Amino acid sequence: MKYNKMRKLTLQIPNKNLLSIHKMMPVLKITGVIFCLVLFLPYIITVFGRGVEEAEKLPLLTGPEITIVTEKGTQTIPTDEYLCGILAQYYDKGYTKEELKAISIILRSNFLYDLENRKNFYDLLSYQDRRELWGQNFLNYEKEVRNIISETAGKILLKNGKIEEITICDLLHDGQSYETILQNNYADYAIYQYF
Repeated sequence: MKYNKMRKLTLQIPNKNLLSIHKMMPVLKITGVIFCLVLFLPYIITVFGRGVEEAEKLPLLTGPEITIVTEKGTQTIPTDEYLCGILAQYYDKGYTKEELKAISIILRSNFLYDLENRKNFYDLLSYQDRRELWGQNFLNYEKEVRNIISETAGKILLKNGKIEEITICDLLHDGQSYETILQNNYADYAIYQYF
């Protein structure tokens, strides 16, 4: 008998609580919808505002930070981010990937030489310039340029242990790696890991 009374009591308690939950359901639904909107709104804006492909992250570039003066004011950016805009000028000009890697090392060397000698910076294609120039191919080209810069990160050419200005010549190669291309075309120089 005791068991039955206890069982009836336990069954009655949840039924009373369910009534208050049913009253709260509309409030819970609205709260859930608002929470989801707040949580996913930035993603929705990114996807529909820039397209699905632009929502993907591009490879981050590193290197010692430099301060440059632009139309928008003074900016501090990693060296390789700046070099991305310089290498972009060579990207769609018929060079192979290995040639572009060799060119990126030459450009980094020349850039550091100019910094050391307080020369003016190069002309470069800004992020916005590259978007306009490459149009629908922007994401693929931008990823490729950034990957090339990343793969050669910190590498420069030194002549007799010193950094010198290097002229980009016609790179002779037969499907060789960028190291071999540089050794064949710039025999007096050695590849050095700067950072």
